[in-house]
Amino acid sequence: MSSMAANPFHKQAARRAERILRSATASRWLARAVFNRSDQLQQRLGEAAGQLKLLARMLLDWATGRYRQVPWATLLTITGALVYFLMPLDAIPDPIIGLGLLDDVGVLAKAWQFARQDIERYQQWRSQQGDLQGGECHDE
Repeated sequence: MSSMAANPFHKQAARRAERILRSATASRWLARAVFNRSDQLQQRLGEAAGQLKLLARMLLDWATGRYRQVPWATLLTITGALVYFLMPLDAIPDPIIGLGLLDDVGVLAKAWQFARQDIERYQQWRSQQGDLQGGECHDE
């Protein structure tokens, strides 16, 4: 997450991510909040909404103990990206139509690039669970 740490908002997201990961309850709350916000912004986010939901599902599965094969650096990276997505004040405020979500999507893209192999392993695991869609966010 070092590349994300250059921006003070990224630093704040990284600190929050560490605190959230110490609590399964907070991790589950974050995952649910990202699902809700992704649904609300589905049209504006396009493909990124699905990526956000997959990362939220990965965090939720980790927090509930269903899937624990996630390296700590990957957990910090994806959690930081999810926190950044939810932060009301980031580099470009979300209400600025057309630009507001660009920085969020940029952070998501960096996190995705960093964690690609772990995300792909998680997707393989999910397909083996018979949980291909899993767009909903509930605790099992």
